[in-house]
Amino acid sequence: MFVRIPVMMAMAVIPLMSQPPGQTCSALTREHADASAGTANINHDGTPLAGTPAPDISKGFNGIPRSAQPKLTASQERISECTYHLAEANGDMPYTLFVPTTYDGKKAFPLIVDLHGLNITPLQQILFDGTTDWAEKYGFIVVAPMGYNVSSWWGARAGGSPVATAAAKPGGDVHYSAYELAELDAMTLLKLIRDKYNVDSDRVFLMGHSMGGAGTYYLGGKYSDVWAGIAPISGANGIADAAEAEKFKSLPVLLMHGAQDSIVPVGTSRRSALALRTVGAQHVYLEFPGMDHEFWIRRGADHMEKVFLFFGLLSRQTNKGSITAR
Repeated sequence: MFVRIPVMMAMAVIPLMSQPPGQTCSALTREHADASAGTANINHDGTPLAGTPAPDISKGFNGIPRSAQPKLTASQERISECTYHLAEANGDMPYTLFVPTTYDGKKAFPLIVDLHGLNITPLQQILFDGTTDWAEKYGFIVVAPMGYNVSSWWGARAGGSPVATAAAKPGGDVHYSAYELAELDAMTLLKLIRDKYNVDSDRVFLMGHSMGGAGTYYLGGKYSDVWAGIAPISGANGIADAAEAEKFKSLPVLLMHGAQDSIVPVGTSRRSALALRTVGAQHVYLEFPGMDHEFWIRRGADHMEKVFLFFGLLSRQTNKGSITAR
């Protein structure tokens, strides 16, 4: 289906009893949140910033709108910045985590894994407007992994040079590549969070923006039995054809893209939606006229809510697979 849509917090270590084993978490500070936003070139509402040339969204990475981090919402103040040790990387991996106030461990909660884009950190990703607000309102745990570093494509790219400081892969002396470590990071962290928290195994979801969208397609298709639904947003790579779309036949997909995206062409999502339609895979495609690559979702809480509303409809128990004539 195609639809066109005209107070400072002190650093505090979270009590050990609430931390996933082998991990360290600290409360988000205002300083970290402010620094993560980068240098502003536009106001938060998209209007011009006095004394600053307006960004030209047709210029790709050179025209990305950036606004200052607004005052943290109550839910954003509860974001945790964490690390855990990834053995294959021989290092600690950062991630961010949000757990709604309604979580008490007695009831199983849905979980969203939120993948960042190129040169975006887990903190920047989870601070996209509305993410934690909607997670609090609708009752979702959200975790944003690093994916080894900010440019490793979540495993969506093959090959890559071995990382000298990483462990050797089993059965040989070849070290893991950054692309392999990115995938391992995402899936290892998913297991750690599921082991620590009471997660509804029928309601585990995957979303991501840009490069994170490429990771959403890749990890979504490769581990399709894990997810109840996925949401690639301005997703790179996409689904090439009907043959590739076959792996998504039992996995509901929400695709969203700005029509004026000069970094990942909107045709990537259009092609993916058509491939999904060809094989009868359940999907919704939302295209936003006049919108760029990132600002419309990074500072668009109303757009972000659509992801949570979509995921709120889904469970692996109710996914019936592809749509057929019979």
